[in-house]
Amino acid sequence: MSSPNAPPRLVDVLLVGGGPTSLVITYMLLKTGIVTLTVEQYDKTQQALYGRACMLYARSVELLDLIGVYSAIADIGFMVKDSTTFKDGKEVPARGWSFVRDAIAGNTFFEFSFSIRQKHIESALREAIQSMDSTALQVPAKLVDYTIDSTAAYPVLATIQEGQKTYHVRCKHLVGADGGRSTVRSISRISFPGTNSGHRWVRMDAVVRTDMPHSRRAGVSIESIEHGNVLWTPTDNGRTRIGFVCPPHLCQNEESPTAEAIMAEAKKAVRPFTLDFVELDWWTVYAIGQRVADKFKDGPIFLAGDAAHTHSSGAAQGMNTGIHDATNLAWKLAGVLKGWLPESVLDTYDAERRASAQHLIQLDRDIASLISGKIPSHLSAPPGADVNSYLNQVFTENASFTVGLGISYTENMLNRRVGAASTVPAAVLVGRRAPDVALVLPGAAFPRRLYELMAYSGRFWILVFAGALEDMLAGAALNAICAGRYLALKQALDARDAFTRTRAPVFAFLTISRGEGALQSTEALGEQPLGSSAYDVTGDAYAKYSIDPAEGGLVVVRPDGIVGTIAPLGATGYGELEAYFAEIVLPASANDGLRDVAGSELTVGEISLEGHEERREIIKTALL
Repeated sequence: MSSPNAPPRLVDVLLVGGGPTSLVITYMLLKTGIVTLTVEQYDKTQQALYGRACMLYARSVELLDLIGVYSAIADIGFMVKDSTTFKDGKEVPARGWSFVRDAIAGNTFFEFSFSIRQKHIESALREAIQSMDSTALQVPAKLVDYTIDSTAAYPVLATIQEGQKTYHVRCKHLVGADGGRSTVRSISRISFPGTNSGHRWVRMDAVVRTDMPHSRRAGVSIESIEHGNVLWTPTDNGRTRIGFVCPPHLCQNEESPTAEAIMAEAKKAVRPFTLDFVELDWWTVYAIGQRVADKFKDGPIFLAGDAAHTHSSGAAQGMNTGIHDATNLAWKLAGVLKGWLPESVLDTYDAERRASAQHLIQLDRDIASLISGKIPSHLSAPPGADVNSYLNQVFTENASFTVGLGISYTENMLNRRVGAASTVPAAVLVGRRAPDVALVLPGAAFPRRLYELMAYSGRFWILVFAGALEDMLAGAALNAICAGRYLALKQALDARDAFTRTRAPVFAFLTISRGEGALQSTEALGEQPLGSSAYDVTGDAYAKYSIDPAEGGLVVVRPDGIVGTIAPLGATGYGELEAYFAEIVLPASANDGLRDVAGSELTVGEISLEGHEERREIIKTALL
């Protein structure tokens, strides 16, 4: 163990906190080769094994799958595919959590909410991190203080305490993902304004027996007069998460309630159904507060997760929002540290994620109040209005945002249309989630998901929608117009001064043709595929990206699965991509070498079109 006088350990990024937000950032940074150290002051194996967050919405599952983590937890969690609401023991249709089902139907391959307690996600992430760098995670270890010297190559000097010993760490960036009582936020003196409500809620995990219908088949809401909108969610390993408003006689006394009193109250909350506790894993009573830090970035310091924003668990946003923070920040840090992206890209983290958090806090204030049985005044409800009807209205109106599929970011250096791209119908996707679609690889019998084909690597994906295939005597091939545009794009990218060669190596390509029947990709395209080749057999990919198969198009997807820009297929589109990347990707360093558009060593050569002379003439005519 180092002493205070020993030379400090040098790392690119120091993260404080051992929850999902911090661990996702750590894992993503390690995947891109960034030297990382994460410290967590509590030994999680000695803490309460369960409790805390337990619900992942579809977009969070997509993101965990995109970075390669979901497979490690897929067999543990409980897939909640449906919902039901009870009032006075009778089912109430289209209320409660039904908004989740409606928001994800047909919009994702993960058509469920994934109920899994936080411990299991943390365990999977820690194992993944350990497999890449056994020194990257130090537990228990506590951040004591830090100072900043802006003139130094590693400007942050942090003091870390492990047991009775301390040591120093120098880093380029420090990320505080250390919860609502964040040490990093406190030391940085970033204010944390907000409010605390008078409501107190109960959350508990247990093995239970009940006569409630659907108790292990759906997410359940129970509309109770005394206990608000009662939460009932099946979760991993046969457990159930139960939540309700704690009545004043139990939770506003000076003495904390006992486990026995909490279980007795839970039985009242689910009436007229019966409830017996077989095993109680965990329970808590907590106050509700909504707060957002004044800034998520202060020089080399970043805040993420609960350190940056806190809210109730009414819409199950805590862990989900932290994952959105993490996947937004990690690739930007990696790109800057690798010399791919300018420092200014880091400012977009604050702009994008603070705006999203502020929207969430306003939404959470309404949801927390409604779940607790009170209609907010700004909703102007008439006397005697049904509070649960208003709750259903708020849930429904914000469903896409809540499940994460509708989270979007406004225009900035990363999300912008260039030139004629504004006329491309798909431009509406800029700043939004890239739709996941089914594609067929050459010769494959079964489709693959687009997100599987563009797994996280820290690079931008350029999706080349090459256009529609037509039947020809020699086999299926691109229509003449698209073939000409594709050739023009390929020629521009093959040039020695193409942006893919002169700028940092952050580009990965996937060529997507509309149709089937191609027996050889190069013959179908008239040129080599850009990156790998895939086929949209059903037309769903072109439809969801609003690309006309007769015209083709280009879509840039950020490393976090957000659409960065849209451009037309061809030379014009190449120019727009060149202008887009000129602002966000730095020139290549000397050791990047000369690369082709797939990122490998440069190979230049004309593709033989022997036997396709007539087609060559058609393509040349289209180019002219």
